[in-house]
Amino acid sequence: MSEIGCLSETDGQYEFRDPSRSLIIRGEHPEWVLMAAAEVIGNTARLEAESVVEELNAMVEFEAVEPIEVDSAKYAMKERFELIPQCIVTLGKMDYKWAAPEGRAKKQDEFGSQTLKRVHDMSLTRSDTFLSNEDGVDTTNETTV
Repeated sequence: MSEIGCLSETDGQYEFRDPSRSLIIRGEHPEWVLMAAAEVIGNTARLEAESVVEELNAMVEFEAVEPIEVDSAKYAMKERFELIPQCIVTLGKMDYKWAAPEGRAKKQDEFGSQTLKRVHDMSLTRSDTFLSNEDGVDTTNETTV
């Protein structure tokens, strides 16, 4: 595994560093810093991918590469930047699906107003026992003082 970047906190300020891009982002809150990092890294990656396609197009004119390599680079770029970002998020022992806001809007029935959707449906039980009462447990609402 290689480390892409590091988020740290020092003296009440958060900092994200990505040495491979000579990138340093500082801010008051970790989510602000990570949002800025995501946008900067995404924009930089898009520019790099576009540059590769342009370079390959020029190389095709000089017959240094085959046109299929341009098509391959264009496909890789489309695969990365046309898809709506989606991830698996683990909080404790539970896994959740996350999608960027535009993806959640397209899948309103799946996400509702939530940013995360649980991956495992805990209501799927072998004997339909989800949220059923256990025998011998008093479920009355009577309280004694």
